[in-house]
Amino acid sequence: MGLITLNKGRTERAESTRMEETETTAIRDLKPGPVEIKGTVHGTDDAILQQSPISGTKAVATHVEVKELHSDGNGPGNWQTVFEDQTAEPLFIDDGTGEVLVDLPEDGGLNLEQAEWKVEAGDDPPEEIRTYVENEPALDLPDGIDIGPLSTGERRRYLEGTLEPGEDVYLLGTARETEAGWDNREYVIDEPTSDDDFILSDKSETTLVEEGRSSGFVFLAAGALMIAIGLASLVSPFLSI
Repeated sequence: MGLITLNKGRTERAESTRMEETETTAIRDLKPGPVEIKGTVHGTDDAILQQSPISGTKAVATHVEVKELHSDGNGPGNWQTVFEDQTAEPLFIDDGTGEVLVDLPEDGGLNLEQAEWKVEAGDDPPEEIRTYVENEPALDLPDGIDIGPLSTGERRRYLEGTLEPGEDVYLLGTARETEAGWDNREYVIDEPTSDDDFILSDKSETTLVEEGRSSGFVFLAAGALMIAIGLASLVSPFLSI
């Protein structure tokens, strides 16, 4: 686990470095290969804006994540993702020099600012959360039991990110030529780079880089601590002989 956590930290910091080192390309100057694009987003001409599943915001893309607090009784515990889903229609990014079609790969790529609803153990969830869970077959409302002044049960965080038309976005991915100028556009960005990077975000590049470095440092530190504890537990029996 320590090695896996270390590798995750290394991966996140390396991705941040690649974002920082990749120069922004004007859409009119696109060529096949890895590209970084900045502009505003809008749907295709025949797109029907979808409503996000929790807040009902009209958006071209949404991302929902549900986390539960898990604890083994030692320490405060940690938040683990128990459900995640994203929806996105093909969309366009316009940077003033032109526009390019973007189609998210199946394994994701959205990194959005998120609204949060936190439901404590034993609390009744707000109406929008109750409606969302009732309409999502993969989820059930958590059980809660009141014992005097104490409440037991699952603690959850519901997070929703939406990408609305007209928002400024950052994109890192691979551009390729369309076979027949699909929808009169010459290029489409719908694949990760050779380093497996695909990021579509309503955050600034600076924010994304800082988040990646900070998160990477936390994973590196946690991984090093796990390895140290594991090595200590292996060595300690021999030291007591």
